[in-house]
Amino acid sequence: MPHVSPKKINNKISEKIYKLLFSAITDKGVSKKQQELAFGELLTSTEKIMLGKRIAAVSMLSQGYSSYKVGKALKLSPTTVLKFQTKLEKGKFLNTSKLCNLLHKTPLQRYLENLIKPLPKYGTSPASLFKEK
Repeated sequence: MPHVSPKKINNKISEKIYKLLFSAITDKGVSKKQQELAFGELLTSTEKIMLGKRIAAVSMLSQGYSSYKVGKALKLSPTTVLKFQTKLEKGKFLNTSKLCNLLHKTPLQRYLENLIKPLPKYGTSPASLFKEK
């Protein structure tokens, strides 16, 4: 589990840090490859998995997948899925669910759909799981 220092930082500094992170993700002057490499260096494997699971859970729940299927596919506890589902229902993930809807039918979406499907037959190419149908 990622560790955040219990020492509080100034709200203005915290806001600047968030803006720096946001611009690193969204700035048109930063290529996707540069973003991928930088975040690969900055984030631990645990942080990548945690963030990816959160986005995937909100995406799947906003598309109507059952909490059971979301938990099973992403290996999340029922409590965690319920927290996301409750926040989604209360409109606390409005922007996140909009973002997930924009990602609909992208490689991420096809990956999520394949998490729900039964495993492919032996010998199936992993690349075929991500192709448009």
